[in-house]
Amino acid sequence: MKICRYQTVPGGPILVGLVEGDTVRDVSAVADLLPPLRWPLPPGDQFIANLDRLRPAMLDCAVKAAPVPLASVLLKCPVANPGKFLCGAGNFTEVLAAGGHPRRLGLLFKMTSAAAGPADGVTLRWPERVTFHEMEIAIVIGREGTEIAAADAFDHIAGYCIGLDMTMQGKEFPSFGKSFDSYGMMGPWLTTKDEIADPDNLAFRLTVNGQDRQVDSTNRLVLGIAALVEHVSSIMTVHPGDVIFSGTPPSSVGPVVPGDVMFAEMEGLGSMTVAVRGGPGRKTPMEGMEASA
Repeated sequence: MKICRYQTVPGGPILVGLVEGDTVRDVSAVADLLPPLRWPLPPGDQFIANLDRLRPAMLDCAVKAAPVPLASVLLKCPVANPGKFLCGAGNFTEVLAAGGHPRRLGLLFKMTSAAAGPADGVTLRWPERVTFHEMEIAIVIGREGTEIAAADAFDHIAGYCIGLDMTMQGKEFPSFGKSFDSYGMMGPWLTTKDEIADPDNLAFRLTVNGQDRQVDSTNRLVLGIAALVEHVSSIMTVHPGDVIFSGTPPSSVGPVVPGDVMFAEMEGLGSMTVAVRGGPGRKTPMEGMEASA
């Protein structure tokens, strides 16, 4: 099952759709089946938490809905309410060869307000600074858990997306540079885990303005999908809608500038085109700090 969130016009209501080939069918009515919530709200994305229960209703809605060309809709972030963005560090073989290991390096973090989908594009709010693209597989948690063994990890996964972990370079703490609005790019939709036989062997490619920047495979991750879930949950409880970005090889990150167009595709997960736009530049006072900016 491929589940997207989309608009038919800019600023219009965000709908839930099932993707079938090059069309999408509106299944938004299934949201009415979600349990009513009262404060304090439970952690996590409630649509993702109830995904298995909603699946039959989504299939039923899809049969009754008219297909709409995917090319005519605006794809948003497939996870409406991510609770945490957890970013793998040093999780490719090059880092391992240099003496690093993701279990020693820990994790990086990104604020969930950075969440965006392909139609939103990436905005370089401080275009005078350098921002790198980092294409990764994004693992979407489907069931709460902590201290999850690798053998049980797939029981806690809802599915996967293409992730672009955009990161501004600089001397600030790493999570600062990852947390600008739109720097948590996900799409084009959520592919449920049952559709992907081996997430540890997916070829992927990222181009910028038609030029290859990343051509790689998830088979080079030091910690694969199950091991990443084990690693993260050994530190903290994960909830439905939490997202683990797998990490990217340092040799294939590179800068983007306003006007660039990124194209990302991953085997089994689809493809998405993402425009890069310029923002207003730094507006916070920096008197006396120009030399370190």
